[in-house]
Amino acid sequence: MDERKRLEELRAQIAEIDQEIVRAIERRARIAQELTKLRPGTSRYAPLAEASDLQKLEAAAASRIPVAAIRPIFTAIDAACRVSEITPRVVFLGAEGDFGWLAARDHFGHGAEFVRVEATSAALDEVVRSRADFAVVPYESFTEGPIFPTLQAIGGADLKVVAERELLQALVLVSRVGNPTEVQKVYSSPQDHVACVGYLEQHHPKALVIDVRSPQMAWELATEDPTAAAIVPRGFAGPRELKVVRENIGDEGEVRLRYAVVSRLPAPRSGHDTTALLFSVRDRPGALHDILHHFKERSCNLRRIHSRPIPGEGWEYVFYVEVSGHSTDRALVAALEGVKRETKMLKIIGSFPLERIDPSPSAERL
Repeated sequence: MDERKRLEELRAQIAEIDQEIVRAIERRARIAQELTKLRPGTSRYAPLAEASDLQKLEAAAASRIPVAAIRPIFTAIDAACRVSEITPRVVFLGAEGDFGWLAARDHFGHGAEFVRVEATSAALDEVVRSRADFAVVPYESFTEGPIFPTLQAIGGADLKVVAERELLQALVLVSRVGNPTEVQKVYSSPQDHVACVGYLEQHHPKALVIDVRSPQMAWELATEDPTAAAIVPRGFAGPRELKVVRENIGDEGEVRLRYAVVSRLPAPRSGHDTTALLFSVRDRPGALHDILHHFKERSCNLRRIHSRPIPGEGWEYVFYVEVSGHSTDRALVAALEGVKRETKMLKIIGSFPLERIDPSPSAERL
């Protein structure tokens, strides 16, 4: 058998497998849509592929498939399969195709109506006023910790975090030909332009950089000109194909960020939840110790704790805590009753499913 004939046979086998994959995805979509109708409350719009399911798929991956590729593949399949009879209205921060848009799309799939806003306060206000069903907002950076103004705004508005989405954010340069030497102009949103100034000055000093409204628009313009490129978030793709010129071109490299999905209604128990709290302590010796002791007494695992000074309140601090379990779990209900008696202020920010289940407790039991 000559090489050309063997090549044609292999291509035919791949085409047949691709057809089988499409048929399997269609079967999954039918089941997913039936399952969605049976789910209660806010979980109706949440991903069907839960953290434990994705971890099992990662464990089952053969050596020919990178484990890191499993989660993005099945997250995309899950998003494509979820179509609800009622279209949720979802507000996000930034522009179409930006990281906030990606976080919202990954969680809600393609069946939601996405509305952009410029500030977290505006996103939360849309939910408070019932003009949107959900808001997707950044609430923790893995370098700087929780974004306390966002957490306090959620608590102050009596909204609830019902889900989390974690993104490893990176910017890429794409073009029609994929050749860096042919790039004469670069389309970019203003914020992505600022994030890549060092790269552009070093690698494309003569290129004309044109600021546009969004990564989506940058992509579309780059498809029309073989000498043009676009700066877009990794994971974004427009309707027409572009090739990657250079990966991870941001001056700060990859940035890991958690996004909160916020709603007026709390999320139901999933079985692998975490509960987020904000509280302040009374000014007396051992106040924090006494509060945390309630979690230890009830064997509630403290996953993380952070503190920040309260603006305009002298030396008073607010604490952010995440505890394993749902706020309706018996042990956590009892612990929170004790905590409420000890604290000056207590807000339950929300109980929500973990996107990634910890293989072991991420913090020692207190």
